[in-house]
Amino acid sequence: MDENHKMIIRMSHGYMQNKNATPQEILTFIEKMKQAFPDMVLDEKELFRQLESIHSVSIGSSDILDDKTDHVEWFNPSTGEGLKRKIDWHFWNHYKDYLTVTKGWPKSLIDSIDQFSSQIFSRLEDPERIGPWDRRGMVMGSIQSGKTANYTALITKAADAGYKLVIILAGVHNSLRSQTQTRLNEEFLGYDMDKVQRLTGGEKKIGVKAMFPDHHTVFTLTSSSEKGDFSRQVATQVGIFPDKNGAPIILVIKKNVSILRNLITWIQSVIGQTDGTGKKVIKDIPLLLIDDECDFASINTKEPERDEDDRIIEEWNPTTTNMLIRTFLNIFKKVAYVGYTATPYANVFIYNNDPHPLYGEDLFPRSFIISLPQPSNYMGPERVFGLDSDPDRDIEAIEPLPLVRIVNDQSDKIPEGHDKKLMVDELPNSLKRAMKCFLLSCAARRLRSEGVPHNSMLVHVTRFTDVQAQITRLITKELKGLVSKIMSKNDLSDFREIWEKDFIPTSTKMKELGFSDATVYEWSQIEESLGFVARVVRVKTINGTVKDVLDYKEAEMSADNRKRIDEAVPWEDRGLSVIAVGGDKLSRGLTLEGLSVTYYLRASALYDTLMQMGRWFGYRGGYSDLCRIFTTDELIYWYRHIAMATQELREEVEYMSVLGRTPSEFGLKIRSHPGRLAVTSAGKSRSKQKISLSYDHQISQTIVFDPKHSQTNLRALEGLIRDIARKPDVLLKGTTGYHWRGVPAEMVLNFLAMYRTHDIAKIVDPERIAGYIEKQNSNNELVEWDVVIISKGSRSSQKSSEDHSVSIAGYDIRCVTRNANSLITSEKISIGTLVSPADEDLDLSEDERGKAREFDEKKPGKTEKRPGKNVSEKVRLSGGGIRHARPKERGLFLIYLLTGKDEHQNSYGKVGQEIIGWALSFPESETAEPIEYWVNPVYQNEDEHYI
Repeated sequence: MDENHKMIIRMSHGYMQNKNATPQEILTFIEKMKQAFPDMVLDEKELFRQLESIHSVSIGSSDILDDKTDHVEWFNPSTGEGLKRKIDWHFWNHYKDYLTVTKGWPKSLIDSIDQFSSQIFSRLEDPERIGPWDRRGMVMGSIQSGKTANYTALITKAADAGYKLVIILAGVHNSLRSQTQTRLNEEFLGYDMDKVQRLTGGEKKIGVKAMFPDHHTVFTLTSSSEKGDFSRQVATQVGIFPDKNGAPIILVIKKNVSILRNLITWIQSVIGQTDGTGKKVIKDIPLLLIDDECDFASINTKEPERDEDDRIIEEWNPTTTNMLIRTFLNIFKKVAYVGYTATPYANVFIYNNDPHPLYGEDLFPRSFIISLPQPSNYMGPERVFGLDSDPDRDIEAIEPLPLVRIVNDQSDKIPEGHDKKLMVDELPNSLKRAMKCFLLSCAARRLRSEGVPHNSMLVHVTRFTDVQAQITRLITKELKGLVSKIMSKNDLSDFREIWEKDFIPTSTKMKELGFSDATVYEWSQIEESLGFVARVVRVKTINGTVKDVLDYKEAEMSADNRKRIDEAVPWEDRGLSVIAVGGDKLSRGLTLEGLSVTYYLRASALYDTLMQMGRWFGYRGGYSDLCRIFTTDELIYWYRHIAMATQELREEVEYMSVLGRTPSEFGLKIRSHPGRLAVTSAGKSRSKQKISLSYDHQISQTIVFDPKHSQTNLRALEGLIRDIARKPDVLLKGTTGYHWRGVPAEMVLNFLAMYRTHDIAKIVDPERIAGYIEKQNSNNELVEWDVVIISKGSRSSQKSSEDHSVSIAGYDIRCVTRNANSLITSEKISIGTLVSPADEDLDLSEDERGKAREFDEKKPGKTEKRPGKNVSEKVRLSGGGIRHARPKERGLFLIYLLTGKDEHQNSYGKVGQEIIGWALSFPESETAEPIEYWVNPVYQNEDEHYI
């Protein structure tokens, strides 16, 4: 991409700011540029492709579980303004402009960062709020999806609002901590004493401070150096400490026991005040603590010791890192903790109400959980590896992208399960081929000259550093041979064969799939470009025993310095081109810029570890078709399964969000793997339990409704009544309800086929439920149904002005009141529970009631006494007992016409807008095919699981 195209792309951001980036609008913009610069030579077709790729990214909405306990509303995320005071958006505006001008991010992406960070920001507390407060939240993103950009926006807004101390826990490795500090130096502080002085001879302003000379002061006691972590000695010498009237301070530190202890000692010594119990606390400095990769190292993995009342004893300590994080939080009386992760499995398994006598509550995100959406240009596991269909869970198949190459020649050279004594004499041929693919990818990227200027290849085959060192030496030797071959223009038929038989077909296919950045080049173009890129590729080992670092930012700054003296810098010199060999350091949080080729053999039996090792997920704008992943067929299968489990997890959050549930009410279930995969480590998931789920022995009920389906669903009910075509067998006592026995399953299936649910209600899906009923019919189960229409009695004490009746197929049905648990809109009505407990046993005979009662008596503590009833009637049957007693041939179908209000007195279910809800109560079955899930403590403690 030449400088003319780059300039026009930068100008497009302003032009598209308040426009929809339709193809016609893009063509109009290009025409305007031609008129403005008549002497400029433009490749209009290529420019259109680039503009469309940049400006057509779509981003969905977030899903939020909220608990507003002890929260005072202070900021409106919709308007971006404080409710009681005006906030001067200094740091945030500078960061936003930096993303636009320097990084060239489109307005739609920056707007989404603004929107989602504001949603998080509003759930913190006003730093000026008087008195103590404590907020705990978690943000779920995706691997390499932009979590750092999100929390950088959150930090800038928090600093503008008055948070005076910001701590970022940035993993456990120096490399990730250094990388995080480098970004924040550019995007928030505006300086980095370490690298800027070394490279430029003393210039201090970088990033936002170079753009804005008036950028306010931000202090830090950490630097981007590998050894730049917090030091109590340095902090004491510098003399900087948090001050409620001073500039904000930001520290980027590792989750390291000695670092955390030093931080606690320092902060208590400089501003701690002794409280009534003799502890040193900080009352007036609002703290924002960002826990990056909060599922890693922060989690307590030890089983607590308890007293006879099941309370944790004071003498027992959690794992040290967890204990120190909790200790640090407890020092502050004004504190906001926000964890970020793409793999939240361990976090939702934390006990949510299990405090330690000394260290207080654990790090469960009790205040909020926010799930960020994936932008349309994000390449996640389900797109890369594909997704198997699961009709029972309403999950459609997704074909994998043509980027994965199966490795099957590694076992004799790098066998699975090897130890640190393994001797590697030769690289597998598949790894040699992967290296050639990387050089070809670099050559093609040079021709395109777009996107990030870096090229990275990841080689992750072992966790042992001694073995990594051998692999590095062999790769270096192989690379020298390849470069010598390319530079001497010897026979390159092997490169040509890969380009013409792999890259050209793949790029063509990717273009057909809608990847507009896919461009096909002739071999002659690639051959010429190879010589330019091959000479700059380096090999680096990234682990704790080698001092190699991935200095992407340093490479960019070096190129910028050359440009300042008017030196022409070719594409291949503008960034770092590297083959990175490593293990654990490359599997958590670390970003490999311009990652195009991955060679990955290292298996892990844990969902979260496998997902975090997937550094190839993310954004690959300008080179998506040039990416390759070399791995085993077993790992491909595992990633497909994890993709399914992760999609279900996100749908579960989405569904619970619609229901208005809090994090503490969130009963999470995660699909189990039938083989040797586990969700997370045993220590992190002490509280989890494996269960099997099916419609068998469950109740499924609608609780989310779309008003636009009102008339369709009324017709579905009318059709059901007309299909039954006979008078009710039972008139319900005390109501005007109706009960038909022995209704054929076909009539229930006809109703389900016509009924329309809300799009969000994927758990209660008529098509999926109908499929289950049909399967069970083939086993002579659920062949007949009791159909009951619940209608409020005329003498009901719940009668209100909203009550009315509807005549359907000749039957007068009075609406039942179910108030909404969130704001009623023209698109959504959500209620808490549809079924009254007394309704589910309406179909039972006396013998069946006795059987249900026997079932309940074997499970003490799960029954509910009815005051004022005689002994034989005072115990209400449990849902589990009722379904146990019901014959497997019969199901119960409950139908309700609904009306109600929300907390703002908005009403629904008025005349002509009736809402129909239904519930299906299924008996036990020995033939139903269950799916196994791991569930957290909240789900375990729920009496009913509505699937």
